[in-house]
Amino acid sequence: MRALDALVRLWEQAGDRITLIWEELAGFRSFTAGQAARTARHPRRWATLYCTLVIVLGYFAFDRPLAGWAKAHVTGEAEGFWKIVTNLGLGGVWLVPSGLLALGLILSSLAASNLAEKARLRALAWVPGFLFLAVALSGIANTIIKVLIGRTRPVLLFEKGLYGFEPLTRAYATNSFPSGHSQAAFAAMMALTLIFPRYDIAFIAVAVLVAASRVLTSVHFLSDAVMGAWLGAMVTLALHSLLKRKGIDVRVRPQRDRKLAE
Repeated sequence: MRALDALVRLWEQAGDRITLIWEELAGFRSFTAGQAARTARHPRRWATLYCTLVIVLGYFAFDRPLAGWAKAHVTGEAEGFWKIVTNLGLGGVWLVPSGLLALGLILSSLAASNLAEKARLRALAWVPGFLFLAVALSGIANTIIKVLIGRTRPVLLFEKGLYGFEPLTRAYATNSFPSGHSQAAFAAMMALTLIFPRYDIAFIAVAVLVAASRVLTSVHFLSDAVMGAWLGAMVTLALHSLLKRKGIDVRVRPQRDRKLAE
């Protein structure tokens, strides 16, 4: 019984301690809840601030140790898995099929026999066209920033101890920032999220995995991936807002969704 009594007292003490800590964190919990609400009201503004903080802290504190850890520990089958995942960040994976589909729908609209069918096909062409433009436009911006910034890649840190910038260069080893795969993945997945919002979590998960793969395979630093992700997402959202103002709706509503809405 003594052991049981001691166990009960320990349980009560632990409960009291947890309650005390919870009460002491009341201010922090209030701030966190308020910040979550502010972020929900202005997601782009706060996402930009968060990414900026991660990029700055990454450059000065996290990038080098994380790159070294990934180089030393992500090997074998794990590295092979991430190298497969990273292929989803190739721009051509999204540009080629979306571009061909958009072109096919435009050509079909030209050959349509009546005005209603022409209008329907042209409106439908904006769905793959939106995906194409999101990846293409953010990719152009990404390439320009790469050349202007000229950040060295992890390979130069590992082989020569170099860590910094060589602006206005186009060499592979000095175009690390931002990550092109992260940009393409986030642009494509954000576009698909806006087209098929039902599957938003799955799409964003794929984008996060691609961005993580660039860091875990030691091709990019953390801040490179974060910047690429931010660029792809923000360009896609800006493009979507522009199309929406012009009355162009890219969202696809399957028949089952329409039935549920009725």
